[in-house]
Amino acid sequence: MLRSVLRVSTTRLGVTGSRFCSSASDKLVITEVDDKTGYATVTLNRPPVNSLNLELLTAISETLDDLQNNKSRGMILTSSSKSVFSAGLDIMEMYKPKVDRMKEFWSTLQDVWFKLYGSPFPTVAAINGHSPAGGC
Repeated sequence: MLRSVLRVSTTRLGVTGSRFCSSASDKLVITEVDDKTGYATVTLNRPPVNSLNLELLTAISETLDDLQNNKSRGMILTSSSKSVFSAGLDIMEMYKPKVDRMKEFWSTLQDVWFKLYGSPFPTVAAINGHSPAGGC
């Protein structure tokens, strides 16, 4: 039996924070946990190419925290796109950046990598489609 984690970490339009969404299309990260196995399927959902901006990285970071706190046994990371897993870093984050946002962006990116590397549960990326940069 799968249960969806209703906590949504961020919204699309550059607004950070937590909120609940009625539609999966509003979520940047969709998480489903199998109650029997404890394995979580985490789906990147930032069309069209799941480029990693601050909001998506924050959502991934918060999802990893939730999975660790809930004693998940494993995580499968995948994409809502059929043709692209992730295009990597969002180039618009580097275009005329505000200093505070740039600091938060790079800090959050590093935090996500450390959480993935040091997670107490195994993580697997189910790469469906192209992944030219940050997806591997």
